[in-house]
Amino acid sequence: MASYSPLQMHDLDHQPEDTEGDILLPDKHTPEHSTADPSSKRPAWAALVLQVIAVICACALYNVASASVSGQHNVQKLRQPNQFPGIELVGSPQQKQRAPKLYFPSAIVRVNKALPDQVYNSGSHVILSDSDSMFFQWHLGQSKFTSCYIDSIVPTVEDGLAANKSYTSSGSITEIQIWNVTTPVEGMTNLSWKTRPQRIALMGTVAFLPEKDKIEQLGLEDGWQSQLATRFSCGKEAAVITVEVACNSCRLEFEQIFSVPPLAFDLMEIG
Repeated sequence: MASYSPLQMHDLDHQPEDTEGDILLPDKHTPEHSTADPSSKRPAWAALVLQVIAVICACALYNVASASVSGQHNVQKLRQPNQFPGIELVGSPQQKQRAPKLYFPSAIVRVNKALPDQVYNSGSHVILSDSDSMFFQWHLGQSKFTSCYIDSIVPTVEDGLAANKSYTSSGSITEIQIWNVTTPVEGMTNLSWKTRPQRIALMGTVAFLPEKDKIEQLGLEDGWQSQLATRFSCGKEAAVITVEVACNSCRLEFEQIFSVPPLAFDLMEIG
């Protein structure tokens, strides 16, 4: 097993002492100092002079070039970098829009003729009957599509059940009336029968049926939307569109919720 051993030191009594000659006299083997040849310094001095001349010439050339540029051009006339490269390729919102839009109403308010003082707030519940009417309002912006129409959008029974959407109806739902009405000045967050917008003219009637059933039952042909009586001019400027939806001898009830597939009375652009 290894054991710890202290560092061995030489006995100081046996160390040789330096003599006075060893301390004061130089080593006998040290070479004598020799003087350098002055001619060997000439290349170094020449290189240093050339470097100084090069720096002076570079500074002079830079000053001349700067003075020439500042004298010929105004900084304000120089081409400024574009902070938004490619923005010139982006058109206006009217040009960017490629397809017609489907607009969900901004307000859906019920009124009841049997309860003329009853105030109803805007909501998703739609009910039509001999005494109930619904008022819908849309806020439209400018668009390259300048024709719109109002129609019902009804999914097939299968698609509606898959999305948990359904409606109840009785009587004839193939001639639901769409009326053009006055637009309330203070908005349309709530209404009563007494404060409802007034009718201006009947725009037309729509059928509350899936599109396939509309075509089959009403004998419509392809492109029938362009022949709808509810078609009107739009898109040339921002506008607020308000209509009344009503029916005679019918009852219809559902929830109009913004989701797919739509079950709704909506406004659509057409061209």
